[in-house]
Amino acid sequence: MANDITSINSNRSQLSSNASNTVKIRDGADSSGGSDSSAASGDRVTLTNTASRLQNLEQKLSGASPIDAERVASVQKAISSGEYSVDADRVADKMLAFEDNMIS
Repeated sequence: MANDITSINSNRSQLSSNASNTVKIRDGADSSGGSDSSAASGDRVTLTNTASRLQNLEQKLSGASPIDAERVASVQKAISSGEYSVDADRVADKMLAFEDNMIS
């Protein structure tokens, strides 16, 4: 059975409502390749326990803020009070190290 993937995004809703697609989440310890007698003759997607955990972590992280608000507030306070200092040599060394990693 050949699948046309050229318009895969437009067919996503049709595929999700297609009853012949069966999703089965398999425990990571279960590695048997036997067929599932209750599955229809349609397509089947199998997720390992690791894939399921990664999917859960991705959902949790998608809601997390990428900005550390406490750190931002402390740096703002240090700048406004004149206590924040920049070590130019350290910044230059980090920039050179970054560029070296980009080249190699």
